[in-house]
Amino acid sequence: MLFALLRYFGRRSTRGLPRVLVDRSGNALVEAALVFPLLIILFFGVSELCEGFIAKRRVEAAAYMAADFVARLQAVNSTDLVALKAMIDETIRPLPVATVGLVVTSVIADAQNATTAAWSDALGPGVAANTAGSTIAIPSGLTLPNTTLILAQVRYTFHSTLSTLIVGDIAMQAQAYQRPRSVVQVARY
Repeated sequence: MLFALLRYFGRRSTRGLPRVLVDRSGNALVEAALVFPLLIILFFGVSELCEGFIAKRRVEAAAYMAADFVARLQAVNSTDLVALKAMIDETIRPLPVATVGLVVTSVIADAQNATTAAWSDALGPGVAANTAGSTIAIPSGLTLPNTTLILAQVRYTFHSTLSTLIVGDIAMQAQAYQRPRSVVQVARY
């Protein structure tokens, strides 16, 4: 406002004002001092948002990969599942993998299309296997009567590397469904 008044009254009227009020040489520095903290907050916020988005995408890719891997097999054993958990961990990396949990379940649809667990295994912290014979909720349209389905669930607790704007842990999970490819039902040994 001061500068608008100075322009209105012309240059001659500034002779009586102290030189400090007329000098504009530090304007850029003051503006930078006001804007720079906002830019830093914006940078860290976008960085953490992107890291969280990448973590969510990796969890989804890991669930799909687990379901696809088991659906390709005719039978699965403990060694296969441990190897699958190692592949899931590699999918999540370079993020920390200490909180990655995997549940693989073979789901059977009966003649009335009611879905139950044939077998289920859980690997990693914070996950539990489904009990054989327990009802499994599957979205409608994914099963047909007298068929089977592989359900893979991956759970991950995301903790931001920077922890500046996203403070605390964020639980992420993803599910993927696949039909067995070469057999009617994938067996568990």
